[in-house]
Amino acid sequence: MLAASIALTLAAGSVCFAMPEIMPLSEVTPGMSGKGYTIIDRSGEIKSFDVEVVGVNGSSSKLASPRILIDLSGDMIKTTGGIVSGMSGSPVYVDGKLIGAASASFSNVYLDKRVMVTPIEYMLKLWELPDNKNKGQLPQIDLKQIREEAAKKAEEEKKAEEEKKTAEEKAAADVAADAKKDDVESKESSADKTIKDTDKDKENAVTETPSEEKPADESGADNTYITKEELEAEKEAQEPEKKPEIPEGDDIHDREKAWKMVSGFSEKGVDFLSQKLPGIKLRDVANWNSNASPASIDYNAALEPGGAVGVAEIVGDYFMGAIGTVTAVDGNRVLAFGHGHTNRGNVNYFMTGADVFSTAHGPLDGMKIGHMNSIIGRVNQDRIDGVAGLLGEYPQNVPVILTVNDTDLANSQTYNSFIAYDEDVVPILTAAMVYDSTYKTIDRALDGTAKVHFRIRTDMGENGVIERTNMFYSSNDVGKQAVGELNEILNTICTNKDREANIYDVKVDVFIGGQRMTAAILSATPDKTEVCPGDKVIFNTTLKPYRQEKVTVEVPYTVPKTQLPGTLNLDIHGGGLINVAKLLLAQQSGDASLEEDQNVKTEEKIKEMLKTACNNDIVVEPAAAPILTEEQQKAAVKEAIKQSKKLAKNGNKANRDNSKTVEAVQKTASDYVIENVIHTTIKVVEKKDNN
Repeated sequence: MLAASIALTLAAGSVCFAMPEIMPLSEVTPGMSGKGYTIIDRSGEIKSFDVEVVGVNGSSSKLASPRILIDLSGDMIKTTGGIVSGMSGSPVYVDGKLIGAASASFSNVYLDKRVMVTPIEYMLKLWELPDNKNKGQLPQIDLKQIREEAAKKAEEEKKAEEEKKTAEEKAAADVAADAKKDDVESKESSADKTIKDTDKDKENAVTETPSEEKPADESGADNTYITKEELEAEKEAQEPEKKPEIPEGDDIHDREKAWKMVSGFSEKGVDFLSQKLPGIKLRDVANWNSNASPASIDYNAALEPGGAVGVAEIVGDYFMGAIGTVTAVDGNRVLAFGHGHTNRGNVNYFMTGADVFSTAHGPLDGMKIGHMNSIIGRVNQDRIDGVAGLLGEYPQNVPVILTVNDTDLANSQTYNSFIAYDEDVVPILTAAMVYDSTYKTIDRALDGTAKVHFRIRTDMGENGVIERTNMFYSSNDVGKQAVGELNEILNTICTNKDREANIYDVKVDVFIGGQRMTAAILSATPDKTEVCPGDKVIFNTTLKPYRQEKVTVEVPYTVPKTQLPGTLNLDIHGGGLINVAKLLLAQQSGDASLEEDQNVKTEEKIKEMLKTACNNDIVVEPAAAPILTEEQQKAAVKEAIKQSKKLAKNGNKANRDNSKTVEAVQKTASDYVIENVIHTTIKVVEKKDNN
């Protein structure tokens, strides 16, 4: 056990710790000796190690958080090699008083030399900071409800068992009474038969239930169009490089004694996460595991200073978090780590219990080996001096259900995880899990065609649901393309400038196969040579799928009612392509639509995003206007004025028509990712007025 000065009480069979006496930093002097406490093996026993104060680094009041420097010794330190990852937060005592938490070592220095301790008086401030998280309408684990439901279920099972027992006893008594009424000698065989029949009838009455019914490249590519991915890559290349925000360390380049651990992610998934979250340190997944999920809540959790504790952003089939050591407990309030986990300040993460199996170390690095075992509370502060949380309170979270279907092998896998709601990382973590689950399910390189459908239930979308289906093809890594739109829409939701959004759950279905499901448009023949504004024309469109026979698709196009008579030039192309000519013309003319409108509501942004064509759409739209000479421009203006007067003379019926507005850009879904663009024309004639 720890120093005798730690106060504890026994209540309802659980241990409740209270804060011990602390030693202010001003009283800590070189040469003082004391003890530190932590768990290092599967025994779960909190073991001690010897410490000696070397001095205090950064004692100036201008520094936000000075550190106490100590040296380590003792049998436990010989076993572990020093303070290793996972020992962050180990409480250190001098003269029975808590001085702080072991938190970091120096880079390229042996683990038992010049270890740093975060002063406890700085850690205690975490309990006093405001907590504005966990206030929304998101689903969260309700311990009270779970307990009530469990108690109700147990009571119902007990009642059913008692009723069954009573019925059996009554049945036996009835049989015995009937047997006594009969004449034993003359009616023995008849009585036996009656009892057997009665038993059989009762058995049938209990066991028989109504049966349930069981339900029975010739691409012809045009370089005036580029893909959406190419456009985004070009934008990123033109923008100045954004450096990842990494918390600044002390001048001494200290090394915090904790890493982020991941479970469920493959090596490819870890690489994806590392690219999306630069600056974080991810441990080899082979060294880590997690059993923490909403199904593993510890109803009567208690933490002890020196014991193991976990902080997690994801729990379930996927896990990301870190294991550390408890520094202090006061009732249901907990302090741990002695340094930050993400340094995001007021946060909303899972607090978990943890089992330690062993430790492993080298000359300059080491770690505890173990796993998370249950959800026990919520971490609400994550700052330079440590993490703080509350036992028995649980974080709002976003359930994420991922189903990946391997169309080549007819294999399907579903993954269920819960992300503690943090707007900064929900989009990235969701995309990472979709990417990784796709790779793990197909168990091969991520090339081929993927069809992705996602549904986000949120208070930001129309009718509370945001849905989209799109197709993607890549000969290299289709997974990164496949998660792009999901990440973009989630990011739009989470960066709403008006209010914090509620994401109730995310469901993603991926269908992926190695076949290249792409096609080129060879021709598009209209079924009419002349059309009037408002008329529908059908383009009989011939597609040449990759290494397959040609197919014909009917692509309808309704001429806008405001279209002026004359030749209408049309582009027919894949939805993943963008007209460079139109883009350049809009930029040259200062088209305001190219700039993000800061006044546009998030809901409107999402609507516009969902309206964009999918990669498997065949899009029909007016072609970019050619660049005209000055004389041609004057003639075009005169013709436009002339046609405008004609419309006005005819009552401008197109503008007075109450029917739905016809968009100039129209699309038709296909079974292929369309890779090219072709050009065609139709003749628009003035609609005759029969009146």
